[in-house]
Amino acid sequence: MMQSVFVNQENKAIFTCPKCTKAKTVDVSTLIKEKKKLSIKVKCSCGQIYPVVLERRKYYRKKTSLSGIFILEQNMKEFSMRVTNLSRFGLEFYSSESDRLQIGDRIGVDFRLDDKDRSLIRKKVMIRRREGNVVGVEFCFHDEYDKILGFYLFN
Repeated sequence: MMQSVFVNQENKAIFTCPKCTKAKTVDVSTLIKEKKKLSIKVKCSCGQIYPVVLERRKYYRKKTSLSGIFILEQNMKEFSMRVTNLSRFGLEFYSSESDRLQIGDRIGVDFRLDDKDRSLIRKKVMIRRREGNVVGVEFCFHDEYDKILGFYLFN
């Protein structure tokens, strides 16, 4: 299984061998360049070679598969979506209706977490990225839902 390793602001990453659990900190500034995500193979001093994905994101993202809706503010029409990953500051979703969206649009999103309370999350978001049916958004406001999201992301 490929492990994700986050690169800190000093362009350093901590690699942990899946065989012997030995950890080492490595400066990866020459590898990372402009890419947000990079797959590499790491060789441990124990001889184990393992694949790693270097992540340059500022904040942890949790992979999800949560159904929900997005709402167009200009006419209040609702369309189905599937939240594919989630962070404290935004999310990514898939929708066959994504062609209705443009970068910079503000929309509403409603979805339920798969936590024990099936918590409802309602957020205003701004479209930051759209690639086919995949849409990346940033939360416009921080509100009462942030505490629920924070707890969900780190459990």
